[in-house]
Amino acid sequence: MSENQASAGPAIVVERLVKRYGDVEAVAGLSFSVPRGAIFGLLGRNGAGKTTTLECCIGLSKPTSGSVRILGLDPTSARDFAALRPRIGVQLQSTSLPEKAAVGEVLELYAAYYGITPRAAEMASRVGLEGKLDRQIVQMSGGEQQRLALALALQHDPEVVFLDEPTAGMDAFGRRILWAEVEALRAAGKTIILTTHYIEEAERLCDTLCVVQRGRIIAEDTPENLVTRYGGDATVCITADGFSPDDALRGLGTWAKAKDEWQLVTHGEPGLALAAVVTHANAISATVRSLDMHRPTLEDAFIAVTGETIGEGE
Repeated sequence: MSENQASAGPAIVVERLVKRYGDVEAVAGLSFSVPRGAIFGLLGRNGAGKTTTLECCIGLSKPTSGSVRILGLDPTSARDFAALRPRIGVQLQSTSLPEKAAVGEVLELYAAYYGITPRAAEMASRVGLEGKLDRQIVQMSGGEQQRLALALALQHDPEVVFLDEPTAGMDAFGRRILWAEVEALRAAGKTIILTTHYIEEAERLCDTLCVVQRGRIIAEDTPENLVTRYGGDATVCITADGFSPDDALRGLGTWAKAKDEWQLVTHGEPGLALAAVVTHANAISATVRSLDMHRPTLEDAFIAVTGETIGEGE
């Protein structure tokens, strides 16, 4: 992020956002700020309030209370939204497109909507749809339609991009394309906010990540810091005939034995601990039957702060 981007103030500011539908409180007082040129993620299970938050940010839903500012503008104000519309791009979880229209026709239609010169072939190529300009929407897979929706969101070169579960329903090929495109947008200085329930996606793409549960942010930090703070300790497990830790190994952490397996819980680098365990086992001629190492992950951190696995209830 450049000094000019930082000095211009945050791209997105959400303060005490609340959204109710009757007696249901979908968003319960969220506050966050997204610097310009950053990728900001909302990680949570389906139903956590991520999509509702994004809908309030892009003017599709009016907050019950609280405020949203995108590039200093209020998306709930008709005048502000008119000024904001050409500066943002949006990919929703599902985009309704005319089934009989071709890919090229849809791209040209959206270009006309923004008053720009169509770049249908270029945009199709960016999202892995080269050679498919004549294909009708009805003939496309769900993942292909999601990639087309991404092209539609980007072809007017927006400053801020909103991606709502962008790889839901995509195969591995489509997911790699989208991730690469998001990383290219970051390199170009764009601001991106995305919602996801994919751990790998959040960990790979996001500069800052909010864990959302029942409409509230319960943890916010970089993915790496979330793992450090909440992921727990690393472990090394060994089952070996004739093995027991010596004093040097006991200095690496806390040892426990369950049946035939020894487990070391260590605060240090688990790879070094694993190497020390193997070296000791060889030195005492222990016969190793199983050996395992576990590093704390973002999924471990998610479970620790929510008490749920990311897939529960999906």
